[in-house]
Amino acid sequence: MQAMRFGNGATSEIDMIHFALDFGNSRVKCYAQGPQLLGAFAYSTSEWDVALIAIIKEHAQGKEYIIGISSVNPGMDQQFSSSLEHSACTMIRTKSLLIESGSIDFSNISGMGEDRMHGLFGALQITQSPLITIDCGTAITFNVLNEQRVCLGGAIMPGFTTMYGTLSSQTAGLPLLAPQPTTHITGISTQDAIHAGISSAISGAISKFIEEYPDYEFLVLGGDAESIMAIMENKFHKQIQYVPDCIAHGIFAALALKS
Repeated sequence: MQAMRFGNGATSEIDMIHFALDFGNSRVKCYAQGPQLLGAFAYSTSEWDVALIAIIKEHAQGKEYIIGISSVNPGMDQQFSSSLEHSACTMIRTKSLLIESGSIDFSNISGMGEDRMHGLFGALQITQSPLITIDCGTAITFNVLNEQRVCLGGAIMPGFTTMYGTLSSQTAGLPLLAPQPTTHITGISTQDAIHAGISSAISGAISKFIEEYPDYEFLVLGGDAESIMAIMENKFHKQIQYVPDCIAHGIFAALALKS
C-alpha cells in the first residue's frame, strides 16, 4: 500500500504536520519534524498502538497530519493503521518515494529492508557519499553506498542485545546478562568474558569494514548505537559519526519530496 488517507479535510500536505514512524522488529519509534523523538513503543506492552496514537494526536493539537512510515514489521504497522481509522491524517510508505527520487541506485539489490534504505537516504541528508551506515538494532546491519550513490549491499549480524539473549538461551551454563559494552577483549569471570566476547565480535566486524573502506564515512544509528559507540571508543574516531535517528532523517526527507 502506497498511501492511506483518513478524514476529509482539505488542508494541503505542505501545511500538514509531519510525523515519522520507524517500525522495527521489537518496537516502533515516533518522531516529530526535526527529527524530535516523541517516544519508543515496545510491541510487547499492552495497547502500544493506543499509546502511540495518543502521543501523535497530542502533538498534532487538532491539526491534520501526515505520517511517513518505514517498516520491517508489516503485522505491527497494519495493526497501527487499523487503530488510526477515521482520524484526520494521511499515511505514506516512504520507501517508494525515496526509490523514485533516484537519489540512490538500488537496482542491483534485492530484499533490502526499508530501515536500511531509509538509513542510507537519511545519511545523505547529513553527509556525502561514499558512506556506510551501521544500524544497531535487533540485528546489526552494514549498508554500503559508493561515491556514485550506488548501493553495494552490506552485511547482517546479530544485534548487541540479541547476542546476549541467544547466548543464554542456546547454552546450559551461561547466564542472561544485561548488555554492557566494554573495550576489554578478555574477562576474568564468566560474566566479564561474555561482555568482552560480544563487544569484541562487534568491534572486530566494524574494524574490518573500516579497513576495507578506508575512505568511507561511517554513521552509527539505531537503538543500541550509544553502546556501539562506547565499544568503539578511541578507535577510528574521525570516521565514525553518531546519528541515532538517521532513519527518521530519511523518512522526513522522503516526505519532503512528495510535498
